[in-house]
Amino acid sequence: MTQETSRNTVAGRLTVTALVMAIAMISAAPSPVTATDNPIVAPSFDLTDPERIALGKKRFNKTCAGYCHGSDGVGGRAPDFKGRTDLADEEAYRTIFHGRRTSDIMPPWGEAFTPDQIWELVAYIKFLGTQ
Repeated sequence: MTQETSRNTVAGRLTVTALVMAIAMISAAPSPVTATDNPIVAPSFDLTDPERIALGKKRFNKTCAGYCHGSDGVGGRAPDFKGRTDLADEEAYRTIFHGRRTSDIMPPWGEAFTPDQIWELVAYIKFLGTQ
């Protein structure tokens, strides 16, 4: 075997080894959470309840407004909510729970907030849609 053939054989083995390791790592990685992994818990209150909307507003201003969605749901780096009527309740809940990893990245809040707290955020976002 020539030195050139020996190098090609070693390079080929390294490439195969690297591919096998990459496939093993991908297979071992936890699958990303999908919207169906955690079923949506129905709200335990009316989403138009003024007290729940106020609680959602308070939480929104602490966690969502400053950098991403702006004061009163307008003017941040993420989509505005004021006047927006196209958000389905379940989709808003799912997005808050799981976050988003597309062009507009949003952290998931499903482990930080209870289902009722997420629904309070949804109630406030829906309220903003009527403004």
